[in-house]
Amino acid sequence: MKTNLLDTLAQLPDCRAPRGKRYPLWLILLLVIMATMSDCYGYRALEDFARRHHQALRESLELPPVGFPSDSTFRRVMMSIDFTQLAQVLTNWIRDRMPTQEGDWLGVDGKSIKGTLNNYAQAYQDFVSVVSV
Repeated sequence: MKTNLLDTLAQLPDCRAPRGKRYPLWLILLLVIMATMSDCYGYRALEDFARRHHQALRESLELPPVGFPSDSTFRRVMMSIDFTQLAQVLTNWIRDRMPTQEGDWLGVDGKSIKGTLNNYAQAYQDFVSVVSV
């Protein structure tokens, strides 16, 4: 059964404390994905994107009349998210929609996510990478 992107993002566990949680995790992640696809990089750019598209997103997603996350909310969520788990959930969602067959040619691009390095002094660097196909 194919799920939509919102249902897929809603599967991720939300590690934030219940107190003060004003926005669902799926909404924040959706805004990050949409803003990044629109060449918005950085927490303030994410907030600006959400503010610019607030009305259209509220109507399209049938959201209650509330504000959208601030740059500090985006920052806190992005610092606490398990990127390996997020990448796996998104990869599974994409695979479900774009099956490949033997002999298919695919373009590949890889990036390391800034700020995901755990221990700078180690010889083995355990940072999160995203590979786009």
